[in-house]
Amino acid sequence: MHHWVQDISDGLVWRLKVGEAVRDDLAELGLDLPEDFKERSLKKKANGGWITSLAVGEENGKEFLVSGSRDRTLIKWEIDNTKSDEEDREWGRPKKMYTGHSHFVSQVVLTSDSRFIISSSWDGSVRFWNMQTGKTVQQLIGHKKDVLSVAVSHDDRQILTGGLDNQVKVWNTKGLCKHTVDKNQHTDAVSCVKFYHGQKTPIVVSASWDKSIKVWDNMYMQLMYTFTGHKAQINSIDMVQNSSYLSSGSRDGTIMVWDLVNGKFLTTVDCATPVNVVLFSQKLYWLIIGTDEGIKVLDLPTHNILQDIDCESINANDVNHKSKKKLGCTALAWNKAGNLLYSGWTDNNIRVYNLEVLTESQ
Repeated sequence: MHHWVQDISDGLVWRLKVGEAVRDDLAELGLDLPEDFKERSLKKKANGGWITSLAVGEENGKEFLVSGSRDRTLIKWEIDNTKSDEEDREWGRPKKMYTGHSHFVSQVVLTSDSRFIISSSWDGSVRFWNMQTGKTVQQLIGHKKDVLSVAVSHDDRQILTGGLDNQVKVWNTKGLCKHTVDKNQHTDAVSCVKFYHGQKTPIVVSASWDKSIKVWDNMYMQLMYTFTGHKAQINSIDMVQNSSYLSSGSRDGTIMVWDLVNGKFLTTVDCATPVNVVLFSQKLYWLIIGTDEGIKVLDLPTHNILQDIDCESINANDVNHKSKKKLGCTALAWNKAGNLLYSGWTDNNIRVYNLEVLTESQ
């Protein structure tokens, strides 16, 4: 069980260190990185569109990664994170592709046993995929427009969805919609939904393009709190397990942190560029922020940005490759141990960053 605590011994410094990138060729990356970053490269073609979502699962004791993309597909990646100094070794290999959606995949999540992938799509559907066979075993049909977000409860008995039709829906695993929120609902597209299981009464959280976050009692879907403060659409939320911290990231360029159990605003930080995705470190008081210009690592107690990770396109045929325009980070996920950060980017590639304990002399 991970606890969100800062446990830094004297003489040790935690920092993100660049690992490998999933890439098309062995050309130099040309990343503009701080001196304490080390770069390696890896040859592997990723999805054919922006990476929109990442999820980590485990099968037979080995971790794997699932990515969703704007190319309408999902890919299961076999991860090889054995230590190696070979710069061109394959760090991740695509093992299976899941096809069936007719529009962008907006989010992917896994059941607790990693046997099924659940994906939401702009085609208005949610699909359950058998991990082994790659076949769709169930569809959730009911949203009138694009489905922007999906979440699964810890006991795998409930599915939560949010859509462009402003609706939040609760489903069972048989594909039946058990409840559609019709009181105190959002007034614009629901961009994020999540379950919170930090106390006896399960809580559901939704965020919207209407610039608000709503906290619901999952038992009867009654509204507990509404958080307001963002000046533009909210693109992402994340929370800390076994704690009441909730973070939100908005197109207005800010992140905000809230106490979702007690309904309180805690802090805000301006990132000066639209925020696409937020992800807490479950071990440190850090928030990883994916923006239109890369990744920022925020130390929450001090409000200091510990690292800025900027990337340029490694695809020679990409218009951004020639212009040297900074890439956007659109998806983030930790491995189970919390020391590898998987990141999806707007050049359709996945980059992996390694969190290491380094001595002061390093």
